[in-house]
Amino acid sequence: MVWAKTKLQIQDDLLRPKTRADITFEGPGVEKFYTDVPKILISAFRAGEHELQEKSVNWVSGGKSFSAEWELYKELDKYSFYAIRVRLKGGKKETGIGKVNVTVEGWLRTEYPQDTIWQRSLLYEFMRMFWHTTFYAPRHLKYLADGRRLVGLFIEEVKRLSHDLDQRE
Repeated sequence: MVWAKTKLQIQDDLLRPKTRADITFEGPGVEKFYTDVPKILISAFRAGEHELQEKSVNWVSGGKSFSAEWELYKELDKYSFYAIRVRLKGGKKETGIGKVNVTVEGWLRTEYPQDTIWQRSLLYEFMRMFWHTTFYAPRHLKYLADGRRLVGLFIEEVKRLSHDLDQRE
């Protein structure tokens, strides 16, 4: 990630043509999603625990209702990184049967700093565009394909968790 005051940001959706994916599960053991979804996310993206941030959590006693949000920032190189947002919302009834919804959004972001006068100049912008389209574009496309594959893997693993919980019933 480029830490700059001003920057040019190129963003591609990893879930195109949709902007997000929703996974819904009804059955027993829905609270297991809270513990397993972050582990699956870290595993799918081969990320370190420090790259995952829990942005919010709301838990009513006994799991009657709960929600959580995580963001994963997986750095790829000096300019590009994956930004993945996962939201979890659910709850269970006194019968033990519950419902949970997992929402996934993902982007590939490429950022170029524009802090100095030189980086804001027209000549620098022409050189950056030439470099990006000639040398960096193939790498960017590879990152995009890998990111889409990894998001798909994450979604499949969450669906497998749903299936496993359903089989225990």
